[in-house]
Amino acid sequence: MNKKVFTSGEAAEICGVSPDTVSRWFDLGQVEGYRLGPVGDRRIPYDNLRKFMIKHGIPLDRLEEGELRILVVDDDPFYLDIISSALTRSPDYLVLVASTGFDAGALVVQHNPQALILDIHLSDIDGRMVCKRVKERPETKHSRILAISGYLDDDEVRQLADYGFDGYLKKPFGIAELEEQVRRLFALPASGIARPKPQIGT
Repeated sequence: MNKKVFTSGEAAEICGVSPDTVSRWFDLGQVEGYRLGPVGDRRIPYDNLRKFMIKHGIPLDRLEEGELRILVVDDDPFYLDIISSALTRSPDYLVLVASTGFDAGALVVQHNPQALILDIHLSDIDGRMVCKRVKERPETKHSRILAISGYLDDDEVRQLADYGFDGYLKKPFGIAELEEQVRRLFALPASGIARPKPQIGT
């Protein structure tokens, strides 16, 4: 969850309206937030502002500018929790999670994440098909996608580039290695998969 909170003036600039308009939305309860003290300045949390903008058809470009949205997709609750918890420690990332390919597809359409950490062996669909579909969308064709799995041999890993993957991390892995891979992910050339390296256990 994004912890950023906006003033009325900041929200107005993001929405392309005047601060008075945002204040009116706030006072009418159309956009939820809180005041600093009984009659203090208005504050609007990121998630509330985003929900309001989507509901009223206001483009999200200015709100999401500079934001790094990462979608974590894994049907193993352990890895889903560990990966998302590690990434949310950084204020630079907005982390979304999904446990099925179906839910991942819905979140991709809604949020257009710049990066995905995607388990290959999902319960409802092969992760390689999810990657291929993400890369085929104009809105997410440049998204970086990191494959994770504990069941691929070297030949299968090399073939991941054909589906559009930009990196691979073998399970089990350590938190430090995950964080390093995510940092590299945003700097990798497209489909820059290297041969598997010795892995760190959890």
